[in-house]
Amino acid sequence: MSGLFEGVSDADLENIRDSAHIAVEDKRIAKHSKAQEARALARQEKEEKARQKRRAKSKHDFAYFCKTYMPDAFTLAFSEYQLALTRLAANRNLNRQDEVLFKELIDPRDHGFIQQPISGEYEGILDIEPRDHGKTTRNTQAMPLWLALNHPGSFIVICGASADSAKEMMDAIKDDLEDNELILDDYGEQRGNTWTKRKIKLANGSSIVAVGRGQRLRGIKNKYQRPTHIICDDLLDDKEVESPTLRRQAERWFKRVIMNLGKGALTIIANTIMHPDDLPSRLLNQIEEGRLPNWLGLRFSAITPSGRPLFPSRWSLQDLENKRIASGSAWWTEWMNRPIADEDADFKEDWFVYFKPYELDLRDCTLGMAVDPATGLKKGDWSFIAVVARHKITMVDHVLFAKGWKESDLQFAQRIVDVYLQHRPSFVMFETVAFQKIYKKEVMRYAKKKGVRLPVREFKGGNKQVRIKSLSSQVENGLIQFLETQTLLRQMFLEFPRGHDDGPDAVEMAISGFDSGFVGGAVPQTPRPIRTAAQALSRFGGGALSRILR
Repeated sequence: MSGLFEGVSDADLENIRDSAHIAVEDKRIAKHSKAQEARALARQEKEEKARQKRRAKSKHDFAYFCKTYMPDAFTLAFSEYQLALTRLAANRNLNRQDEVLFKELIDPRDHGFIQQPISGEYEGILDIEPRDHGKTTRNTQAMPLWLALNHPGSFIVICGASADSAKEMMDAIKDDLEDNELILDDYGEQRGNTWTKRKIKLANGSSIVAVGRGQRLRGIKNKYQRPTHIICDDLLDDKEVESPTLRRQAERWFKRVIMNLGKGALTIIANTIMHPDDLPSRLLNQIEEGRLPNWLGLRFSAITPSGRPLFPSRWSLQDLENKRIASGSAWWTEWMNRPIADEDADFKEDWFVYFKPYELDLRDCTLGMAVDPATGLKKGDWSFIAVVARHKITMVDHVLFAKGWKESDLQFAQRIVDVYLQHRPSFVMFETVAFQKIYKKEVMRYAKKKGVRLPVREFKGGNKQVRIKSLSSQVENGLIQFLETQTLLRQMFLEFPRGHDDGPDAVEMAISGFDSGFVGGAVPQTPRPIRTAAQALSRFGGGALSRILR
């Protein structure tokens, strides 16, 4: 080494060493940079593959698109019917598996609306869903986004009940296109030259237009392209649907404007039926009558014919039962899609007349009792007992006791005897079939233990709906009166004939007993005089009114 650098100054040697160090460092940095570049390139390639994979899957899987790009809006698992609806909208035809599924989830009375298209693909889908089942977000926000981004050149028209509701739909779509980072990353900047409150045009050639009911749309087009998809959501609000004039105007606007927007477009109507004569109800009838060929009608209820929740990740059976109690008569409109028009209702809220227990002297009344046990033939039925006091002078019937249970035959058999002992009516009406099934064994055995012979009359009534409906004029004229706490019974009357009718049936049976003569007697162990309805109720202990008279 000394010979090699002989004659070289120390300063030059230092420079040589520095240069060598620099060269080595440069090589190290270059090598590191290449490694970083390679890793960055690999990361970019991985991200691009993931991006391509997401886009490829999203194009054919609407549910995946929703869960991936709109996770805040779709936090729950899709239900079976929702997945089938997405396949239906994407393919415009109904495969055999989904047809079977729909018929399992939809009341058999509505199977006539499920028809295969004559032309091979559907022109219209009438999607009737209950409240709070995600139809608006799914159909008016996610569906237009999915179509516009994954099928370039799509021209989607979304329609709402008003210009304001249409603007809200458009704003939600624009927010995702402008601010959703994953959409921007995977699909790029899509803001086109047209970006207004009514129409937007995407960079990929797709367009979306939002309109409210009644707005003019004649001639609307995207250059020479007519709409490819038309999506309507609740074209009448809750108040408007009660107006016959507005219902007619809505149908006229739909037929003249929406259905003439362009041949070949797929029209999707997402709605809850709010009135038996509203637009979706009329369209269902026209589908069944063959006046709307290539249309499919799907009327879903929150509870399926098999007794399961339609959307189980959102609503359990207990949740729905609670909602039913809270909703009252609105349950059949908003949750089951089977409304009863006010003018057609057999029993109306303002007809019900209420009495106070202390106002009624039972010494002036004849008491009758009726039992309507759940036979097990219809899932969810109540076992019901009604006790009615008929005033001997006014002939007004007072529903003194009315309550339902869901319990075993043995428990209910004991309940019958207990209620009899508490009220001691002159007779107990019992349906013949139920009498043979329950009374002969359990009721008689339990009654014998109590030392009681029940004054049972076998009831062989005719058509139950006709019998219950016959009470309508009596309720309207105050000839049948109730306690305000009998909420379950009142709900059953208001929902008739759509819902459970066990309570009204028991009341009608008891009232019928007054007209068929007295039969039988009873021998209780310790008879006690009862003078007033309040005294009768006091036998249950404190708070009886709030606990049992429901």
